[in-house]
Amino acid sequence: MNDYLRAVDWESLQGPYGPASDVPRLLQMLRSHDPAARGEAEEQLEDHLQHQGLVHEPAAAAAPYLIDLLADQEAPDRLVAYRLLRTILDCVELYESPRSASDIPSLSELASQRSDFWLSRSQEWRRHGGYRRPVTAPWHAAAYEAVRAGVPTYLQVLQNPDPDLRLGMAYLLAAFPQEWATMSPVLAQRLSVETDPAVAAQMCIAAGRAGQPSAGAIVDAVRQWRGNSDWLVHRAALVGLVRLLPAPDTALLAELADCLMEPVHDWGSQAGAMANATASALGGLTANSVPQLAGLLLERMRVPDPHRHDFLALRLLLGLTFPDGPLPDGTAFDDLSPFQKEVVRVVIHVRLLRQGPMMPRAIGECNLPYTEEALVTWCAGQPHGAS
Repeated sequence: MNDYLRAVDWESLQGPYGPASDVPRLLQMLRSHDPAARGEAEEQLEDHLQHQGLVHEPAAAAAPYLIDLLADQEAPDRLVAYRLLRTILDCVELYESPRSASDIPSLSELASQRSDFWLSRSQEWRRHGGYRRPVTAPWHAAAYEAVRAGVPTYLQVLQNPDPDLRLGMAYLLAAFPQEWATMSPVLAQRLSVETDPAVAAQMCIAAGRAGQPSAGAIVDAVRQWRGNSDWLVHRAALVGLVRLLPAPDTALLAELADCLMEPVHDWGSQAGAMANATASALGGLTANSVPQLAGLLLERMRVPDPHRHDFLALRLLLGLTFPDGPLPDGTAFDDLSPFQKEVVRVVIHVRLLRQGPMMPRAIGECNLPYTEEALVTWCAGQPHGAS
């Protein structure tokens, strides 16, 4: 890879603090047998590849070297390559879904459409000439594709005896649904023999984030972890199955609804990670593929809990309840379907609009009145525009 490093015009790549001329030297230091030198190089590289959570130009150029280091069985520390690849991946900002376009929008896509509607009506955006959905910056797209090029390596390293490496590879693979046909048989084979519960959980979550309705070995491999005595592994298997099964069963959806609705005291904890993984997997589904989910979420939302935050569940519920998008201007409460009316009543009854600034916006994105007083008044028959 030294020839590769010499071939890149690092001076022309702008990092957070100027040209990336130091990056090739730091990449080479990752192969040092001195742990302190590797640690210093890793720390400095993080500052060159991203700033305040967003990647910069050197990230895409550094990824091939990191992938090569990850594949090198003689490297003193392959996990350092994984950590930096994860840093790049976590700091990429994509505005377009990496999944193939579908005629029916997913729940996540419906949420994005509602957000666009809200922003298009923002006075701040109107003062600046109107809202336009942002597009992915070229260096972000390049960084994502550079890390994606390592999928064959990640699948190979997934067989490594080191559970930390296997865990890391499962995390990276989850970001590339375009590669599902390639990764599915490898994940199935590995899950069928995996002995580490944490690794198995991460591979199930990868299936939940990157998977699509499937049959055969991958479904059987994920299903074998359902019912595991470790709650994390069991729920991870549910996250995987909800994306793999063409028609997820009600018991599975009920448990995932519980996962979304349980209080999370620390979003950096395993419970927080599982709630987010659940929301991500369910967000990739379409409203007509899980018709029973809306009722399950609403049933749980009826019972308020001061320690719970319902934003993830509400965003999914609104997509299921208003699959055609924001209501037309002038819609009256009586124009709603019975289920839509019940959702609005529950929002008022459990005072969801008081849970934080994102809740009023979520309601407003449906073109509903988004203050408690205005919503109550609208339900009593006052025209929508009065809010």
